[in-house]
Amino acid sequence: MSSKNSRSLLATGAILGAALLAGCSSAAGGGGATEAPEGEGGSAFPAGDVRFVIPYAAGGPTDVTARALAPCLSETLGTNVIAENVTGGSGAVGLQDMISKPADGQTIAIVSPGMVVLSPLANGLDYSREDITSVGVISYSPMIMITGEGSPHTTAEELFAAAESGTTINVGVSGASTPQAIELQRLSEEYGVPVTVVPFDGSAGAITALLGGHVDAIFVNDQQDVVDRIESGEFNALAVSSPERQDHLPDVPTLAELGYEDLTLAVTIYALAAPAGTPDDVVTTLSDALEGCLEDEETAAAIGENYVPAEYQDREDFDGFLTEAEEVYTEILSS
Repeated sequence: MSSKNSRSLLATGAILGAALLAGCSSAAGGGGATEAPEGEGGSAFPAGDVRFVIPYAAGGPTDVTARALAPCLSETLGTNVIAENVTGGSGAVGLQDMISKPADGQTIAIVSPGMVVLSPLANGLDYSREDITSVGVISYSPMIMITGEGSPHTTAEELFAAAESGTTINVGVSGASTPQAIELQRLSEEYGVPVTVVPFDGSAGAITALLGGHVDAIFVNDQQDVVDRIESGEFNALAVSSPERQDHLPDVPTLAELGYEDLTLAVTIYALAAPAGTPDDVVTTLSDALEGCLEDEETAAAIGENYVPAEYQDREDFDGFLTEAEEVYTEILSS
């Protein structure tokens, strides 16, 4: 069964997403800009540049995905879509920035269930999923457990055995309130493998720490630059968090295969969102543009074809993922 086309959602314990969308050229009527709709207040959208908030630092998977998408959105919407990194708080600072702006579609953000649901639940933040309007899903990515070239731990069994024997194992993640941080907490508490979680502001920081020898391992998004380092031998891929092996990493076992059956929550769905209350016609315009761009071969390749699943998932689908994420994380955090 293909890991790209047959992943399940929480039935297998994973919060997954799927999205492939209906062509930049088709959404734009042959490659041109879409006609601006009239908003509920009578003003046309877009009314000038669209600001695209990226809630993590440059160089990580969130940043790469957003910047791959922005040029096609600009072309399709007929205006500048300006990507801007607004970092801090495991994505919370950037998300709050977007939420605080007028609900007119002129400010959008790339988000994930961890950012929208987990961070507020774990940290008591003053926003919730009700403060965003979902537009549509962009991509899906599980996590990979990785050690660096020259590490004494070249398999997950070796790394976890070292932790169980009393060796301090520091594992870098892309933020304290992220699915991968929660899964490592569960690895310690439920499976007796005591690892020390070291949060960074995005995957780029965790990768830099591993390259510098400041952590023993990282648990970060399956993204193209990481896969390239695995293929070159610079990184050792120990395990993936998806319920099934990834087609492009067929020799890398899943955590479930290794005996950690419940550790399948550390996956990332990236989606496009706007502030709550954004008019339906504006959301539809954004969703149509997203759908077209993700079917565009150049845009899909820039995001990473391994991470753009088979069917487009719209705002209702992403809201469904958020509901399931909320149920799962509420139970985990209250236990």
